[in-house]
Amino acid sequence: MNPNTSRAPGSTQPGAVDHPAGNAAASAFGPAEVSFTRALRAEWLKLTSLRLNWWLSLAALAVMILTLTATVFSTRYLFSEPPVQGLDTELTGLGLFESVYFSFTLVTLLMGALAAVAITTEHTSGSIRSSLAAVPNRSMFFAAKLLAVCGFIAALTAALMLLCFLVLLPLAGFYDVMPPLWEPELWWMTLSNAAVVIITASLGFGLGALLRSTAGAVVTYCLLLFSGPIALGLLQALTDFAPWVEELARFEIFALQRQFTAGSASLATDLPVPLAGGLLLAWAGVVLLPGWLLFTRRDA
Repeated sequence: MNPNTSRAPGSTQPGAVDHPAGNAAASAFGPAEVSFTRALRAEWLKLTSLRLNWWLSLAALAVMILTLTATVFSTRYLFSEPPVQGLDTELTGLGLFESVYFSFTLVTLLMGALAAVAITTEHTSGSIRSSLAAVPNRSMFFAAKLLAVCGFIAALTAALMLLCFLVLLPLAGFYDVMPPLWEPELWWMTLSNAAVVIITASLGFGLGALLRSTAGAVVTYCLLLFSGPIALGLLQALTDFAPWVEELARFEIFALQRQFTAGSASLATDLPVPLAGGLLLAWAGVVLLPGWLLFTRRDA
């Protein structure tokens, strides 16, 4: 019998060395855990390295530049000397900001697409397997990606808001309609519109987790936003503006956005501002929660 290959029953492989202490430590502590901070940083790097995200960001910037340009020229005509016949020159500084912030509806669409792409590209490219190998805890992975997406959208929205201030404050000062910067109306309008962009865009992330398809998630996101107003408008026409339809219309996403951002200027028939904000969060939760549940339970 060859002594180099033979071994007694129950003995180890030739050359193998037992390390009882090391084995016990490995059994006790298990595989190395990835911290949430490291997972968040990895997801942030993925977002900033994806070229499509920068194209969508540039599209949002282009929308804002076009809106601001149109606002500058329209303000010039409103305050023209002599006044243009038939134009009402009653314009306030808050009105300038409000007219520009209406364009954030388009920004919200683009940010929803960005949020959806952030997770659907993992599935279409197959990189989700390596991502989950690096972060085996799926709930941690989902939370880190969602937080990174919201942070990216928040940073971009803040940059767009800053651009608005850099253009609109000098414009308002030139025409002597400077809004009162020390009063809360302007700041509530700004911060609430930024919050609306982030909350609504998170719907796109949830749909991406649910559908795993970029086209399906983006189309469903647009339908979710726009089908409500269309359906409610048809119901109002068919029921001759029945009170129950008017009541239902207050809970549609765009209506909740308006009621939330209106602040102290909300109408008497509007929902309270905190309730409108809470219902917007509930809309996001209705999509994000099933997305998280399916993501943690089905195969990659």
